Amino acid sequence: MRKPRPRHLLSTALAVTLALSAFGSTTPVSQAHGGRVVDRYVVPGDKAYPEGIVREPGTPYFYVGGTSDGTIWRGRVDQQSLQVFLPGGRDGRTTAVGMKITKGRLVVAGGATGKVFVYSTRAAALLHVFDSGSRTGLVNDVAIAPNGDAYVTDSLQPVLYRISAAQLDDTTVNQPLRVAVNFSGTPVEYEDGINGNGLVVTPDGRYVLMADTNSQAFYRISTSTGAVTPVDLGGVTDIGADGLLLRDGELYSITSLFHPEGEISVLELTDDYSRARVKRRINGRGMDVPSTATFDGCDDLLVVNFQYQIENPHLPFTVVRVTL
Repeated sequence: MRKPRPRHLLSTALAVTLALSAFGSTTPVSQAHGGRVVDRYVVPGDKAYPEGIVREPGTPYFYVGGTSDGTIWRGRVDQQSLQVFLPGGRDGRTTAVGMKITKGRLVVAGGATGKVFVYSTRAAALLHVFDSGSRTGLVNDVAIAPNGDAYVTDSLQPVLYRISAAQLDDTTVNQPLRVAVNFSGTPVEYEDGINGNGLVVTPDGRYVLMADTNSQAFYRISTSTGAVTPVDLGGVTDIGADGLLLRDGELYSITSLFHPEGEISVLELTDDYSRARVKRRINGRGMDVPSTATFDGCDDLLVVNFQYQIENPHLPFTVVRVTL
């Protein structure tokens, strides 16, 4: 999610969340749902501006969050239309940005609320509200580590938050959202606009990989020490990542910053995650100012078309299937 930009820049710049737990079912959609494949899903409402998306493993469901009022919709991969799962405004959730699922819990970044909301995917019941206490930041994306910890970016405040697995397992509803890493004095420099954005945790749990949309950079952050190292992209400066996914040593970056028609950059990472090279880029294919994506099986991404700050968005708002 991003702060408003001048209208004349919208044709060239817009962006704004994901982790290993969001890969979704590894069974191909065509096998899991009787051969029915839906390529385009409809998000209801002409003011939806959907930003975050996550696939729930072992089920046919995926979830999409809206930035205009915090509505969360649930869709089935074999049906075209999404339905309201959590109405906007409930529990003080006035916006919903990045989201992940862990142990049947939907973890939702609450944007300018400064909060992270956690719900049961089975009962749609509120489990937790983690509050940073800040109302000047933008809690943007969530990633789940192998040990169950959740990491959360703030795009306006130079910090990385962490919610421990123990906090998520605790029955206490209201808890603090604590800073894990303060970026002051590190290579990460926050400027006006969207900074720390999409993030993933490496399979060994040693690092968080974070996208910085403003600087078109990626950073490797140690989960044990907080040490920050820029990822060497070999001179590439035109990625401008929003949502991120990581699988089999490849980083998938979703953006509309330089390509309103949407771009997915597939980057091959070194074993220590310190360097990356762009293997290929995917453009178009139904994307329309996208923000992020989630895996659906081995070969497909479900990409959410955000269209944020577009005065007259192309309706209806959609999620599209992009085959890799």
